[in-house]
Amino acid sequence: PIEAMPGYVVPVQDMCYPAGCFAVPMDRFGRFPGAMEQLPMPDISPIGVTTTADNKRAQVLQRAFSVASNVYRIRWTVDARKLKSTDKEAVSPQFDLTFSGGVVPFKMIMRPRAVAQERGGASFKRSRGRGNIQLRCMAESDDGTKPVVTFRLGVGSDKAAKQLKPRGPVRHDFSEKNICGLPAGQDDWDFGK
Repeated sequence: PIEAMPGYVVPVQDMCYPAGCFAVPMDRFGRFPGAMEQLPMPDISPIGVTTTADNKRAQVLQRAFSVASNVYRIRWTVDARKLKSTDKEAVSPQFDLTFSGGVVPFKMIMRPRAVAQERGGASFKRSRGRGNIQLRCMAESDDGTKPVVTFRLGVGSDKAAKQLKPRGPVRHDFSEKNICGLPAGQDDWDFGK
């Protein structure tokens, strides 16, 4: 119950939220509340996209908006078999972020670390599950919407013991360049952990 979560902000029920988002009670300093998984999910279904015909498990993208901190939390679940494939990248389903100028579509891109220059040297299989994640703005840049995003990235499984500490924050103006990741030295992840 909400009452058992001291320090958590209870969202107002009659508030207006961005399209596809719902209120999540959370500590404004927490990165993702552990109690969130115990809360009943609203009637908003996650966006699911199957990437290939032989992929039996679909990629799932979940999006939540915190009224207390005014932060979007995007969670992209990628099939673990992708890390053993010869693919050169994995692309998330599209998600929207709201700015003062309107709604802007984004995608996350997961790329393996190149371990050799020859053919197949930049695959998830050859990199042994190591790589980076980038955030890409899918909209054409215009003067009306200035998509400046401050973001952090984290990698892990549903188990708390297998979650790596989030890295960032990074602040980027996507009207200047439509793709951005973590700075060099922070951008290498071991997706298999």
